[in-house]
Amino acid sequence: MIETLNNEVEAKIKEILEGNNAIMLATTGTDYSPWILGAYYVSKGIDIYLLVEKGGKSFANIAQNKNVAYSISQNDATKDFLQGKAVIEVLPDEEEANVRAMLVEKMPWYQTFVPMVPVKIVASKIFVTSLQNGWFPAKVLENMN
Repeated sequence: MIETLNNEVEAKIKEILEGNNAIMLATTGTDYSPWILGAYYVSKGIDIYLLVEKGGKSFANIAQNKNVAYSISQNDATKDFLQGKAVIEVLPDEEEANVRAMLVEKMPWYQTFVPMVPVKIVASKIFVTSLQNGWFPAKVLENMN
C-alpha cells in the first residue's frame, strides 16, 4: 500500500511541476536572510532546474547555506500545490546553456538580462496538497534519493 501511495503522490508531484511555471524559493544565509525568490523553473522527474541571478540575494544566501524551501502553486488553495524541503546544487557554469535551453523549451518567451547561475533543487521531502483528492493535510513524499 505504501508503494502505491508513493507512486500516486509522485505522479501528482510531476503533474503539478509540469503544469506550472513559477516557483517561490526561500533561502537563508546572509544579511538578506531569510529571502524569497520568485523564479521560472523546469523539472525533470521531481528535480527542479532554474537560473538565479549571479549578483542576487538568493545566490548570496545559497553560497552560505544550500538548504532551501520552496512552494509551487497557483496562489489558490483550492488548486493542487507543492511545498518542499530541499538542498540546492549549484551547477557548473557550463550547464547554464543547457538549463536555459530547457527553460526556453518550456516557456519560449523566457529570457534574462543579467548574469545567471544554473541550479538544481533536489528535494528531501515534498508535501502535496490536493483538496480534490482529499489530501489535506498534505501527503508526503520523502527520502527520494
